[in-house]
Amino acid sequence: MPFPEYEELERPLLCYIHQNGGSKFEVQASSTYIPLADHFRLSTSERLQLRGDGRDEALWNNMVQWARRKLKDNGYLESAPRGVWRLSAAGIKAAERLCNPRR
Repeated sequence: MPFPEYEELERPLLCYIHQNGGSKFEVQASSTYIPLADHFRLSTSERLQLRGDGRDEALWNNMVQWARRKLKDNGYLESAPRGVWRLSAAGIKAAERLCNPRR
């Protein structure tokens, strides 16, 4: 499967943090890459593909970090220690609306 568009990453990332972040709705950034790659059914080679700008960083990880930045810009993440992504009150509310299956 080809890489998803950047915008397609935001909702799954929001939902992942909400569903896996415990009572504080926070996760370690590094814990998001594999589950999201699994969600999008990325191949091993896609997961390991480097950015192409000379940096030794996986393109996939960078894409997830950009989705995190958009969530922060939209007010869905609050400030947290480096490497920790925590939902804000607005993020929790959005996740409850967007991520919970309808009953």
